[in-house]
Amino acid sequence: MASYTSEDEMRHHALMEWNAAAPGWKKYGKDMHRWMTPVSEQLIRSAGISYGQTVLDVATGTGEPALTIAKIVGRNGKVIGVDLSPEMLEVAKQEAASQDLTNVLDFQVVKDESLSMFSDNTFDSLVCRNGLMFMPDPVKALKAFLRVLKPRGRASVTVWGSPDKSPVMSIVMKTISKHVPDMSQRLAEPSPGTPGGAFSIASADTLREYFLKAGFSNFNAEKIEVTIAQTDTAEQFWEGMINVTGFLVLLLSKLPDEKKIAIKNDVIESLNKIFPSGSPVRFTGELILGTATKPAQ
Repeated sequence: MASYTSEDEMRHHALMEWNAAAPGWKKYGKDMHRWMTPVSEQLIRSAGISYGQTVLDVATGTGEPALTIAKIVGRNGKVIGVDLSPEMLEVAKQEAASQDLTNVLDFQVVKDESLSMFSDNTFDSLVCRNGLMFMPDPVKALKAFLRVLKPRGRASVTVWGSPDKSPVMSIVMKTISKHVPDMSQRLAEPSPGTPGGAFSIASADTLREYFLKAGFSNFNAEKIEVTIAQTDTAEQFWEGMINVTGFLVLLLSKLPDEKKIAIKNDVIESLNKIFPSGSPVRFTGELILGTATKPAQ
C-alpha cells in the first residue's frame, strides 16, 4: 500500500501545482502557444494524425495540442483532452468555445493515468506533450495508452531531456534555494530517473525501455532543441516564471514580501550575468520526442 500512498501524494502535489499555475497559463497563453507550436506540430506529424481521426491528448493542460488537433481532424473527427487539473481544463474549455471547436473537442478531468473511463481500442492516435515524466509510474501510464489505442494506432510523447540543456532553470532554482534552505531539496535539480520530476525520463534509451515494457513496437526517438521562453529582460522572465510554474506560485505565496523581493533581485542579478544588458533572456531546453505503435494484435 505504501507505494500507492506515495503515488497518490505525487498526484495530489501535481494537482495543487497545476491548479495554482492555471491563471498564469491563461495570462501568458498566446506566448506559450507561440513558443510550443513547433513541438506540437512535430508531435502531430509523428503520431500520423489526419482528417476524421479520433485522438486523445493526455495531460492537455490548457488545451494544447488538442485545440490544434481539432482543426486537423475536422468535423468528422473527435478529440478528447484529459488532465488532472480542473483549473487548467477550464482555460482549455474557454479557448475551445472561443475558437468554435466544442463540437469536435471535449475536455475531461481524470484522477490518475489509468484512463479508466475509455474502452479498449478507442483512439486512432494519442499524444502527450511534456506530461509523461510527471507521472508516478510511466510504464503503467504507457500501458493505459496502449490499451485505449486501436491496433496499429500510434502514441507520440515529448519529455524533457538532459537537465544540462536547461541552464537557466538550474540557475534560477539554485538561487531560490539559497533563500529557502528548507526547500533546497525540492528546488535542487532532480537527478534524472527520479519519479515524477521534470527530468525523470531524461534519455531516449529510458523512454524506449518504458515504451517496449508497456507493449509498444516500432519505437523511434528524436531530440528537439527548443526555446521555451524568451523575454526582453530578466525581470520579465522572472515575472512570467513565477506565474506559470505551479510550485513557485505556491512557495512564494507563503513567503513574506521582503523575502520575495530578495529572491527576485538575486535571480535577476544571476540572469544578468549570463545575458548582458540589452540582450534577450532565452530559456532553452532539450525535448525527446518518442513515437511507437500498438501492434496489430
